[in-house]
Amino acid sequence: MTGYARTGPATGRAIARREPCARCAGAWYEPTAAASRPEVTSPEAAAECVLPLLAGADRERCVALLLDTKHRLLERATVSIGSVDHTFMAPRELYRDALLANAAAVVVAHNHPSGDPEPSRDDELVTRRLTAAGEVVGVELLDHLVVGGDAWVSLARRGLV
Repeated sequence: MTGYARTGPATGRAIARREPCARCAGAWYEPTAAASRPEVTSPEAAAECVLPLLAGADRERCVALLLDTKHRLLERATVSIGSVDHTFMAPRELYRDALLANAAAVVVAHNHPSGDPEPSRDDELVTRRLTAAGEVVGVELLDHLVVGGDAWVSLARRGLV
């Protein structure tokens, strides 16, 4: 690494130490190659992207589909992993990932390990909070899916987004 300010053997070693961490982070943060970027233009398309990550999980997980201006998938990000009946969906965590990815829109999804996809009152409240936070930071929340087993419910279709 020559020709760059402040690079040398120590920098190379630091980069080499980060490489295994970056590979481990792939389970949490998965950039999507441009050639295989599906368009997420419906709840069905969003469900197709999140079901492999959420269906059958034994703990609640919250994932986000980070989308460009044409609603093509930029990345899938795991926002949080919780317990058997709760996961943390803070607007700060969701929109941090979206802003870092330069996303224009997001779809958030989480699972109910019980297998019942019916949204709880808390699910509806957090959807409203996420929608309001997205308006503030300029990243549109397109939908919030609740997955139970292989079934899912779109809160946008219910008029909550």
